[in-house]
Amino acid sequence: MIKKLIIALAMGVMALSPLAQAQNQDEKINEIVEMLKANPSVVDGLHESLGMYVKQQQQFDQLLSSSQAYINDPKHTSIGAENAELTLVNVTDYSCPYCKKLDLELQKLVEDYPQIKVVNLYVPLKEGSSSVNSAGYALNVWQNARDKYPQVHELLVAKPGTHDAISLAKIAKKTGTEQYLNNPEDIEKQLENNYALFNGFGLRGTPALIVGESVIPGYVPYDKLEEIVEKQL
Repeated sequence: MIKKLIIALAMGVMALSPLAQAQNQDEKINEIVEMLKANPSVVDGLHESLGMYVKQQQQFDQLLSSSQAYINDPKHTSIGAENAELTLVNVTDYSCPYCKKLDLELQKLVEDYPQIKVVNLYVPLKEGSSSVNSAGYALNVWQNARDKYPQVHELLVAKPGTHDAISLAKIAKKTGTEQYLNNPEDIEKQLENNYALFNGFGLRGTPALIVGESVIPGYVPYDKLEEIVEKQL
């Protein structure tokens, strides 16, 4: 009972994010106070959990603030407005099926909201640190053969399941981008930095969207994306 109450209260605190669908904040605070009065034995545990959450959020905010120049570096692939009113950071992996599903939703989103931008931070979790992986290949094409990137991106997203050297070679041959399969040193460094941010933000998997100062893990359906964007704009 106590453990369940702590979890419920902690989730109530998390739900105070401006992106969450929730009832009035004052009502939630009053409910929390009443639950604490009725269950004083959980106060110490909740106080510790809340303190840890606040500390983690502060660390997240500091890292996000200090990383803005890196996140907005044009070396990252992006779609949407150049001078955007709102930027969504998409932490993604071409070998993740839910990332590919979310990518299609984000493509539609920037069409419907041309004032926003989506920046992709590639983290090839499923392919490992090989010198040939979908993330490095996409970045190499983006930075050196921009005109070929849309087709390469579309084919990378279209393939079900995990990419490997064979699937990447087929896409490269079809698009005439074989020379960009091997990651140069600067691309390897970029992927290392992406992975460092992934860990620093406390993420556990892909996809994940960073909007403002909030993280939205996992796949997000289009109607929810619209709600998020409209609240932020």
